Amino acid sequence: MLRTETEAAGPLTRELLARYRRDGYVLLAPDFLAEDVPAAVTSAIPSAVADDSPRRILERDGTTVRSVYGLHQTHPTIAGLARLPQLLGAVRQILGDDVYVHQSKINFKEPFSGDQWEWHQDYVYWLQNDGVQAPDLVNAAIFVDEVTEFNGPLTFVPGSHRHGLLAGQDLDGMPLGYEDAPAWVATLTANEKFRVEPAVIEDLARREGLVSPKGPAGSLLLFDPNILHSSAPNISPFRRAMLMFVYNSVSNSPRPVATPRPPFLADPDVRPLQPLSTRPPQ
Repeated sequence: MLRTETEAAGPLTRELLARYRRDGYVLLAPDFLAEDVPAAVTSAIPSAVADDSPRRILERDGTTVRSVYGLHQTHPTIAGLARLPQLLGAVRQILGDDVYVHQSKINFKEPFSGDQWEWHQDYVYWLQNDGVQAPDLVNAAIFVDEVTEFNGPLTFVPGSHRHGLLAGQDLDGMPLGYEDAPAWVATLTANEKFRVEPAVIEDLARREGLVSPKGPAGSLLLFDPNILHSSAPNISPFRRAMLMFVYNSVSNSPRPVATPRPPFLADPDVRPLQPLSTRPPQ
């Protein structure tokens, strides 16, 4: 990860930066962004879920929306949120570099039907599929809904990012329920393509513990691309939606790959983002 002498200059305190380096994540209260972000995202959701295109990924039941990708490319409100000064400043501070959005998505976990995400690390997908050569990225997850212990929160093994890439299984074929989908869909479903061996997960969890960051709508969760994480199904009657931006350092721009994923999964526009000077368009 890039680090500079000026990394302390930004909205994150030295304590928060140290916690991010140590644990691989940090959870910030809704007032950090100083914007009514959940309302802005909610305004974009109807058109997002109605978009019957490859950007929209369904659960295995074939009807429930699981994720919608690339909204920073198609929706001005979401594009504006990616440039909020506090958010962009925190990410630049962590990486010590200018950044762009490599990928964006809204992950939904609908009441009772929102499926799991198996244990995995994110960076291996961007390395193997998109040609991103170093883990100089930050995941930024904005809670659109309150996240509780009941509606499928993310679960981390804190500190696991410091072990680098863990032994992953590159599973061939398509997951059950997605047999007729394009090959790249296998990287987006409840069945992870690059799995981590259960023995590795158990060893790290016994040493480092488990944690599930929870909080009200508008909370911001920043986490490392190599932190080991998962999430359980939503067993509650309440939705759990998150807007997620994957920021990459501009100096870490992807190298060409033989079979590129669609642009809504790996944005080819690597120009550095500039902070928004006014409120994002509604």
